[in-house]
Amino acid sequence: MNKQEETSIISEPTQQKNVIQTAKDFVSGVLSPLKGKDMGQMVEEFTSEMTLVAEGLSEDQEKLARDTERLSAQQTELEQRMLDGFHDQDVAAEEMQKEIISLKNRLDKTEKLLQDKKQKKPDGLYAVLRQATWLIAIGAGAWIIVTIIKALT
Repeated sequence: MNKQEETSIISEPTQQKNVIQTAKDFVSGVLSPLKGKDMGQMVEEFTSEMTLVAEGLSEDQEKLARDTERLSAQQTELEQRMLDGFHDQDVAAEEMQKEIISLKNRLDKTEKLLQDKKQKKPDGLYAVLRQATWLIAIGAGAWIIVTIIKALT
């Protein structure tokens, strides 16, 4: 055996003793405050502290339940408002569509009337020539009638 092996063999039991001693010290350090007290008193203190914690948790849960109910009511109200708003918008949209259709029909009728008037009413010079033609035709017809009457008399 060499020196390192001998040292490691000797140091292993020493290390185990140190670990065990450290664990014992730790446990006794943790339990030392409890040694001098009465176990019934410690249970009573623990119970009162846990009761306080449980009451606090209960109050928190009640508050959360109230907040949840309040938020649920607000959400329901907002949903109803949105549905009412959508309904109102639908009604307004339908009215607008009817008005648009009505205006479109009136525009179509007006455009048709304008087109009919343009077809019936000739433009400027054409209208004057047409009127002149009618006047000449009337004058010629009157001249023929007068000539026939003179010829018969």
